[in-house]
Amino acid sequence: MRSSRRQVCAPGKHPVPSEVPGVIVEGLSIPRYDAEPLLDSFLPYGHQVVVRETIRNHDEFFLFVTAPTGSGKTDSWAIPALSGNLGVVMALYPTNALAEDQFRTLSSLRNHLGSQTPVEFVTSKTLGIMRDKAGMRMTRGDILEDLLRSMYRAGSGIVVTNPDIFIYAIKNYYYNKYLSSALKSFVTTVVFDEFHLYDLRQRDLILFILHDLLSSGSAGMRKFIFLSATPEPSLLEKVRDVIGVQPIVADVFCGQPVVDERLILPEVDIDFRHGKRFRAGESIVAHLGDFLEFREGFRTAVILDSAIEVELVSETLRNQTDLEICEVSGFRKDPIDEPFDILVGNKAVEVGIDFKGDTAIQRLVFSSNTVSEFLQRFGRLRNPQPDVRYKALCYAPAGVVQHFSGYERMSRQELENDLRRTMQDPRVFENFRWRYGYLEAWEYIYRNATGIGAREARVIKHLRAFPPSQGGVPQDIRSGYIDRGLSLIYLHYLKDGGINPREAWKLLPKLEKMSDACLDIIEELGNFRGSELSLAYYQVQTGTIGTYNLFFLLRWADLELVDRRTFLRRIPGEKVREAKEVLDRALGCAIIHRMNDRPRRVSLDGARLPQMDETEASRKPAKALGIRPVVRSQDQDERPLNLVDVSREIGKQGLFCRYLSHSGFISKRLYDLDDYTFLMNFKDGSLALGIDALYVDCAVHDLYQRREGP
Repeated sequence: MRSSRRQVCAPGKHPVPSEVPGVIVEGLSIPRYDAEPLLDSFLPYGHQVVVRETIRNHDEFFLFVTAPTGSGKTDSWAIPALSGNLGVVMALYPTNALAEDQFRTLSSLRNHLGSQTPVEFVTSKTLGIMRDKAGMRMTRGDILEDLLRSMYRAGSGIVVTNPDIFIYAIKNYYYNKYLSSALKSFVTTVVFDEFHLYDLRQRDLILFILHDLLSSGSAGMRKFIFLSATPEPSLLEKVRDVIGVQPIVADVFCGQPVVDERLILPEVDIDFRHGKRFRAGESIVAHLGDFLEFREGFRTAVILDSAIEVELVSETLRNQTDLEICEVSGFRKDPIDEPFDILVGNKAVEVGIDFKGDTAIQRLVFSSNTVSEFLQRFGRLRNPQPDVRYKALCYAPAGVVQHFSGYERMSRQELENDLRRTMQDPRVFENFRWRYGYLEAWEYIYRNATGIGAREARVIKHLRAFPPSQGGVPQDIRSGYIDRGLSLIYLHYLKDGGINPREAWKLLPKLEKMSDACLDIIEELGNFRGSELSLAYYQVQTGTIGTYNLFFLLRWADLELVDRRTFLRRIPGEKVREAKEVLDRALGCAIIHRMNDRPRRVSLDGARLPQMDETEASRKPAKALGIRPVVRSQDQDERPLNLVDVSREIGKQGLFCRYLSHSGFISKRLYDLDDYTFLMNFKDGSLALGIDALYVDCAVHDLYQRREGP
C-alpha cells in the first residue's frame, strides 16, 4: 500500500513541532509454505525451508538468514541443531543478556523436542563458576576445552555465548595452549546472531578468520550461519569475491507453494517527539502524567540511551506509582522473568530481551538517533495479539519529527526508506582496514604460526627472553602458512587501500621486531567488543557486584573509592567469590550507595603529550603516561573523592589515546562522530580513549583526504 501524506506547510514556514500526530505503520505478514513442518504442525516460513534444505544437503556453507524480527530465525537452525544435524555449535550473541535469554529459549525448545543435545550458557563469569566447582587447579580455558570435548564425544551440543569468548579462544588468548586447536577441531557450526549490529572492524576480523580456517583445510568448522533482520549486499559480495564461496541466502520466500500469510509484526500507531540524545529520560519524568496516560494500563517498555536516564525514570516510577518496575541496564539488571508493568532499559534491552509470552509488550517508548537503533528498538513490538492496538512514542532529532509530520500511514519498508533519508548510522571509516585493522589480522596469523602474540613479543623484546619452545604450526609448514596469511591480509585489508602487493610485506614484520607503539595498538585491538577503564563495584541498595565505566561512576554515583582489601571486607561473604572474578578487570573498587541527582564534572589532566606537538593530520594514537582524572562536585558539602589509587593504576597502565586540537563538542561535529564516541576534554583540546582513539584517527584522516581530493 502506498503511504498517505498529510497536507503540510512548506519547510521553514513554521517551527518544528515538539510532537506530531501519530503515523500508522502497517503490520507485516510473511508467507507460509506447503512444506514439511519445522516444529509440530506449524507450517514453515520461506527462510526456514531454505535453512533446513541447506543443512541437509551441504557439508560446507556460508548461510545468511535475513528475515524480519519475530519470524523464527532462531528455530530455523536450532531445531536441526537440537536434532544433532549440526554437530557442535557455537551460537554467538552480541550481549550476554541476549545470550542468556536465548539460552532459556533453546533450553525450553530442547525440552519440548525431547532432545538429548546439551546446551550450555558460557561467559567469563560462568566459566569461573564452573572452574571453582571443578575443585582443582584449572583455568577458564581448560573448562571450555573440556566442555567442547564432551559435546564432540556426544556427537552434538550448543554453546551459547558472546563473540569475545569465541575470538579469545580462537586467538589462543586463554591460558590453555590447546584450546584454539580444540575449538577448530570440535566445533562444526558457528551461528552469528544479530550480525547487522557488528561494525566494520568486527565483520572484517570474523570473515578473515573464517577464510583462514577454510584455507587451512584441516579445521572441522565449515558451517557458518549469519542471522540478520536486513540483507547486507556488501557482506555477500565479500564472501563471494574475497573468500571465494557462493553465499546462500534464506529470506522469507522459497520455491514451495504458498499456503497463507501470517502476521508477525503488528500495526503500530507511532508518535514522533523531538528529543536530544541522552535527554529523553528527563522529558519522560517532566511529563510523567502524559506518559502514564499513553501506556493505558498496557505492559510497556522504555528504551533509552544511557544508564543514568534508566535509573532516573525507574526511580521516579517507583516513587510516584505502585507499578512493578523492571530496570535493566549495564549497571543494574533486575530479573526479567518476574512480572512487570514497565520495563526501563537501554542497549541491554534492545538486543537483550526477546519480548514474547509473559514479557510481550503493547506499548513502547524509545529514543533513536540512528537508523539501526530505530529499527532494533521499534522491532521490540512483535508477536501481535488479536484485538490489541499497539502504540509507540519515539524521541528523535528535529528533522525526523518534521519529516514524519507529513504522513498518516505507511508500510514498514517505506518507514525504513524514509528513516535512511533523515537519519545516519554510526560508522567505522573504511580506511580503518589499511590503517589499523590489518595489524589485528597479522597478530592472529603470526600467533598461529609461531606461538608469539603481542604479549609474548613484548617480553622477548624487553626481557631478552627466548621464543616459546612450543606453540604454532610445525616448522615444515610454517613458512607456507605465513605466506598464505599474508595473501589473505592483502585481500581483506590492504587491497582497497591502494597498497602495492609487493610492498605489503613491509607493513608486517615479525611481532618481536615491531615497535612498542604498534604492539600497543595490537593489544588495544585485542578486545573484540572494545575495552574501557572500569571500576569494580558493590551496589548497596541492590546487592549487585559488577564492573562499570570509570568516568560514568565518577560523574553520577554516590560512591566510596576503596582499596581491594577493604572492598572484599565490606561486601557480604557470599559475594566475595563473585567479586574476585571481576577485580582483575578493574582499575579500582567502589562501594555505591545511590545515584546523584546532579553529575560531577570529570576531566583529565597531566603532562603535555608528545602528540600535541604534531599537526592534527600527522598525529597517531599512542599510550600516554602521567594522565589522571580530575573530579569536581557541584555539591560544596560533598567530601572529595580519594582518587589516589585509581590515578596510580592509570599511571602504571598508561592511557591509550588520540589527542584532538578541538573540544569534544566541536570535534564530534567537525569529524562527523556519533554521540557514543567518548571524548574527554584535555588541555585546550580533547582525548579519544581506547578503541575510539583508532576510530577517531581514521575519521580525521578521512576528512583530510576528502579535502585534498583525488
